[in-house]
Amino acid sequence: MTKYERLHLAMAHKKADRVPVMCQLSFEHMEKNSGVKPIDMYYSAEGFAQAFLNMRELYQFDGILLDAWIKYDWKEKYDKIRRTKIAGGEEYVLHDGRVFRQEGQLFHEIHTRKHAWERPEQPSIEDIDVDSIFKRGFEGVYVDDMALHEIVVAEGKKGKFSVHGETNSPFDFICFLLGLENALMALLTEPMKCKELLDGYVAQSFALAKAQIDVGVDTMKISSPFVGGSFISLHCYEEFVVPYERALVQRINAYAPGMPIYTHTCGFIGDRLAQMQSTGIDGIECMDPPPLGDTELADAKQQVGNSLFLKGNMDSVNVLLGATPEIMESYVKKMIADGARGGGYILSSACSVAPDVSAEVLKMLVPLVEKYGVYGEGGLA
Repeated sequence: MTKYERLHLAMAHKKADRVPVMCQLSFEHMEKNSGVKPIDMYYSAEGFAQAFLNMRELYQFDGILLDAWIKYDWKEKYDKIRRTKIAGGEEYVLHDGRVFRQEGQLFHEIHTRKHAWERPEQPSIEDIDVDSIFKRGFEGVYVDDMALHEIVVAEGKKGKFSVHGETNSPFDFICFLLGLENALMALLTEPMKCKELLDGYVAQSFALAKAQIDVGVDTMKISSPFVGGSFISLHCYEEFVVPYERALVQRINAYAPGMPIYTHTCGFIGDRLAQMQSTGIDGIECMDPPPLGDTELADAKQQVGNSLFLKGNMDSVNVLLGATPEIMESYVKKMIADGARGGGYILSSACSVAPDVSAEVLKMLVPLVEKYGVYGEGGLA
């Protein structure tokens, strides 16, 4: 069975040969473990693609999530980077004058402007003219160059592993526009204006998904990190998130029938699993466990696991960061017991793998599912 088949069987609520494994990795974890220099990873489509591919190979994951994009003029800017050897590493001067340094494993920006740390002022909802924001339309906006995706999708077809794309929830774009604090206040002070924006942002979210589907990704993740219980109430979730994510799912379904779609929401989602399901998605990620969130895998399996595939629930901070082989064996065994029976489970970190999680810890995941997560006679039901 190929890695692609294994993941897609799980996402279709069918039993594969074993539980599939696929974690979202923080970029900082990739910096430390991919073997690709961060300057090449962040500013080159080929470098970023190689970093994703190296990480999948290192951990033998069944798929890759491409949660990154490269600007249309990346090649011109990358070729202009000036590189200088310094004590303990390298210094890079970008086309716009910004300076970065690689010192050992530390890759960081050298601030060359006074008060570079100050946060730019964000507009309030009262400053926004909705018509001016949407006058251009959104076919192609925020979709620059698909070279990164093209490279990884081509390798996925050769290696027979799954490649997931990522688009943003319409709600994300309000947060990007106003900043998180102003966006959350706007829900209370200008709810109708927020809904006008959300209606328009459905098209923008779809444009980003469409560009990746056209390149050949086989699954779509909706990134919706700002809508857990730590940010908005269940009532606000039902009013400002559900209708617009449902509209996005419908557009993706119409354009790419049968493509699995799942939603990624961090933190506290235990009170809104049914509402997430009502958007028409096929699966849920992250299911952060306490203390990061409030979702227990066994409970999620009982509530929505017969209808949605579940991906996640491993605590990357409180467990994986300090895990011993013994801890990992017990932990993965429990994940499988709570989530895998009957199919529809992908073993994964709840949210992104923390930067300092040891590569040796993640290398254990596939061997452990091969020990405890096999379906069939003598294995999982």
